[in-house]
Amino acid sequence: MVDDQIKLALQEIKKLREELRDIRKDIKEEEKIDSPEYLDLEKAFKDLKKQVKEFKEEWMREMQSDEHYNKLREMKISKEEDIAEANEKLFKLISQLPQKAVDMNMETEQGPIRIQIMPEMRLYLNGREERKK
Repeated sequence: MVDDQIKLALQEIKKLREELRDIRKDIKEEEKIDSPEYLDLEKAFKDLKKQVKEFKEEWMREMQSDEHYNKLREMKISKEEDIAEANEKLFKLISQLPQKAVDMNMETEQGPIRIQIMPEMRLYLNGREERKK
């Protein structure tokens, strides 16, 4: 008895989903813009995007031959590596703390920072989680 009701409910759901699919299909067809003006604008937009992409690629090729730009990129990579090493050291120090929540404040040149360390090795600075990198 209940099995038959479940089967009927499933059939009803299947029928409703098919009807919904057909309605969505009809809505999509209605929303389709086939105006010549729109098609021309869309084509111009695609061409403009292509030109912008080509311009950016050419600019980057020129930048890669610039010595100053390459030095800046090297400095960026170096600083990112330094930050990663400092983060690793920080999380190593955190792992040595007892397994309890730690809440402390620190004054910096930019202002006060609230530091929260959770037992599951999560670090929050001003309520924002710092992730291991």
